[in-house]
Amino acid sequence: MKIKFLSFIASFFMVSFVITSCLDDDNNIEYSPDATIHAFELDTIGGYGVKYKFTIDQLSCEIYNEDSLPVHADTIIDKILIKTLTTASGVVTMKDKSGNDSVLNINDSIDLRKPLTIKVWSTEALAGISPNQTKEYTIKVNVHNYDPDSLRWKYMNKIDDQIVGEQKSIIWGNEVFTYSVVGSQLYAYKNSLTNFGSWNRIEIEGLPAGKLPTSIITFQFDGSNAMLYATSDDKVYESEDGINWEASTKFGDGVELLLATLTNKDVSRICYIKKGADGQRYFYYQTNNEQQETLETYNEGKVPANFPTKNISYTVYESATNIKSVLLVGDTETATLADDSELETTIVWGYDGNKWVEFSTTSSVAYCPKYTQPSIIYYNDLVYIFGQDFSSIYVSNQGLFWKKANAKFSFPHRDWSKGGTPNPSVDPEFRGKTNYSMVLDPDTQNLWIIFSKGNARFEEEVEKEESTKATTTETHTYEHGSEVWRGRLNQLWFDLANAKK
Repeated sequence: MKIKFLSFIASFFMVSFVITSCLDDDNNIEYSPDATIHAFELDTIGGYGVKYKFTIDQLSCEIYNEDSLPVHADTIIDKILIKTLTTASGVVTMKDKSGNDSVLNINDSIDLRKPLTIKVWSTEALAGISPNQTKEYTIKVNVHNYDPDSLRWKYMNKIDDQIVGEQKSIIWGNEVFTYSVVGSQLYAYKNSLTNFGSWNRIEIEGLPAGKLPTSIITFQFDGSNAMLYATSDDKVYESEDGINWEASTKFGDGVELLLATLTNKDVSRICYIKKGADGQRYFYYQTNNEQQETLETYNEGKVPANFPTKNISYTVYESATNIKSVLLVGDTETATLADDSELETTIVWGYDGNKWVEFSTTSSVAYCPKYTQPSIIYYNDLVYIFGQDFSSIYVSNQGLFWKKANAKFSFPHRDWSKGGTPNPSVDPEFRGKTNYSMVLDPDTQNLWIIFSKGNARFEEEVEKEESTKATTTETHTYEHGSEVWRGRLNQLWFDLANAKK
């Protein structure tokens, strides 16, 4: 960087002061004590083509950008121009390699990867009238440490290596409950979402012994407290604490699955499936203000043969007209194929409070592949689906047309070419894992995934010869413990941090 020595500038002002002092009073020059920066702007940030606004904090003497630059922008601001730097005197200095104050030339590039201290000189200070009339500022360019479009995953701890089979999780209050059968006993493992620590294992009372509920859901009828409801042996059970359960009198017998809850215009409904005496499954619902089993009128309430029958996962999204709807997936008893091929797919079912609609696609291009135990979430204004195997995540705007999610929005996958086995703390791997449960914390937008202890197996296509780009399929197997993971989109982390959440 080319910089001019301050001594020359100061000498000019001192000589000017001597000359003007010999002139008539009418010709005296008034020197300003102003040593502040009035405007600051950097040149356009490289290939991003964006101008970032900088704040000048006169009290703390700091200049900074509130909106951080994209990750890796430090490779751009290592040599950047200061486009605007306005002061009363127009003289700003920085320390040179010898530690002397030298005038900053904004026509030369500057390295702002680290905070830079500059000094503003008033004309009084330059003229020698008031040498201390200067002010130092620190310029700091904030750059994101993480890509806002990426999912950031953190290994939390183990839940209990005795959990080796199926499990179900639900958020109740500010805690997460994970239910699993160990030996012949059903247990709940609970942990705080706001003060996450060790897991507390509690034996369940009141539910059929040794059986994992087929569904668990929360709902509140008018005049009652919010309750947990679960299905087991075609009956509904209820609980206020998630530990002690009893048969519910709010539902009749034959309830196989609790599907979803939906609230619009202050009316909430709970939807479920009952099997009739004819062996046919039927859709029923109740509302918070009318505790009465009501058969869905659409298609005489009959449940289609390809509707999910277990491992239900649902999410609620709000349309542009402020109407909420349910999107639901799960395991089915029949194959679900794309209309123009033999490709097996995961079909999403939508519910607007009036009827269930199959969101099947007629395209073998824009479909969601078949997942076992699929999970669906509405996240950052998009719909995502994943499931056992954890090799990919698919994304959609409304749940109809699907594509593979951006590589940044993915699960931890390790490089197997380096050998060894996965270590969740430093070298994690999700692929091939099966028994799991998932919950999404609506307050923090944290996605929690809990794995049972087990053996994982998956196939991976790898490059065989670099010269020909030929590939081969490799099979990987490994053992893993009962891992607990928390993930969140970085952009949401930034937004919530700014909102003090």
